[in-house]
Amino acid sequence: MSIVSINILTTIFLSYLGLFALNLSMERNAKLVLKAPLSLKKNQIIKVLGWSFLALSLLHCIWAWGISIGIAAWFGVITLIAGIIVFIQSYQARLNLNLSSMAFLIVIGLQFFRL
Repeated sequence: MSIVSINILTTIFLSYLGLFALNLSMERNAKLVLKAPLSLKKNQIIKVLGWSFLALSLLHCIWAWGISIGIAAWFGVITLIAGIIVFIQSYQARLNLNLSSMAFLIVIGLQFFRL
């Protein structure tokens, strides 16, 4: 597996993790997924994690395609992932939680291919 494809897949899964974390930081969506709202401290931690994952996904996208194409491709990936999250949230809210844990494991696994 080439380093470019690892960076692209990492971008996709980190974007999913970041947008799901920001989705979970909203009270209404946290009630749908977790059956209870998050405390203020957990909410702030999840927001920071969400923005951190999005920043890391932008970095991997730039590593894959360079700065000019990478930023444009990142916005496309973000749009696609946001649509997927909204669609899943509408019908199977708990499925997003399971998919995010799988995405996290996939990101960790992809980093072993980088070595």
